[in-house]
Amino acid sequence: MIYLDSAATTAVLPSAARAALDAMTNMFANPSSLHSFGYETEKIREKARDTVASAAGVKSDEIVFTSGGSGADNLAIFGFLKNKKNGRIITSAYEHPAVLECFKALSAQFETVYIKPENGIITPDLLKKHLTSDTLFVSIMHVNNETGALNPVKELAKTTKDYSDAVFHTDAVQGFLKETFDYSCCDMASFSAHKTGAPKGLGALYVKKDVRLKPLIFGGGQEKGLFCGTENIPAIAGWTEAVKTLYPTISARNEYTNMLKNKTEEKLISLGAEIISPQISSSHIITAAFPGYVSENIVHFLEKKEIYVSTGSACSSKKASATFSALGLEKFSRSSLRISFCDDTTPEDIDIFASALQEALKTLKRK
Repeated sequence: MIYLDSAATTAVLPSAARAALDAMTNMFANPSSLHSFGYETEKIREKARDTVASAAGVKSDEIVFTSGGSGADNLAIFGFLKNKKNGRIITSAYEHPAVLECFKALSAQFETVYIKPENGIITPDLLKKHLTSDTLFVSIMHVNNETGALNPVKELAKTTKDYSDAVFHTDAVQGFLKETFDYSCCDMASFSAHKTGAPKGLGALYVKKDVRLKPLIFGGGQEKGLFCGTENIPAIAGWTEAVKTLYPTISARNEYTNMLKNKTEEKLISLGAEIISPQISSSHIITAAFPGYVSENIVHFLEKKEIYVSTGSACSSKKASATFSALGLEKFSRSSLRISFCDDTTPEDIDIFASALQEALKTLKRK
């Protein structure tokens, strides 16, 4: 099997799987229980909070565990704006649906601005044009999940503060542990465990101490009352091990995946592809279009050879791509492939993929 869809989800690291299994079978008490067994699982949770916070460059008590990246995005957006009225809220036109759908739901209550990227990214100058004295909230993703576009989040956060009193949030699901970055420059940032070698069903929201949120889910008061419900301790234990493994190797892994990306780009261009990913982009994602072909047909052709790629965001693969619309590339939305790498991807995998792709292009009918 050749897995080239790590932007959709990553394989669980062996150390993370072992830790999750141990927590599931041996450390299964409720961390809210008052007895000593519950206290031991509480320690697992707090160790994970410390580990995630350290990797994100923030304080441990600024991390709130959620059900995933989407849960973190929803908590950041609705939690902050819950009791606000009027004002402007700003996001990019190519955010993940977990952000875009929140903004859409709030559009009747707030003046909602969707910034279109320039040369594939959101620049501080673009953002500055839309900041006003009544701007309440800005959310710009760190790494675009479809093209890999790498936005200058530190500069965007500074611009937000220089020209408004708004809170700045970033969806960092595709950036955390893949880019070397200190998220303390932001007011909030969303992370996802399953994009970083840990089990699904877990995420986290970094919330700077002076930012006040209202809860979305009510219950037993877990996670400072902001995201109630018994915590997913097996996934939390697994995430601790994944973060400990991945954090020290970010630079080395980036260098390696950048080599894979360059090799893949050369292969794709030789097969007639148009590269969609911008020049300023993360090393683990490359998106290309094959005009005249239906990308879904290519995906199914490749899967028969146990080669797995994507047509775009796994969360919106059955809908029109907001990213391609934002880029003005709607004509390529049904002919594009997203190839995303993991640490186990080899140059030989890329050669095999390119050969199979060439066969697909020769075999499949052009639309």
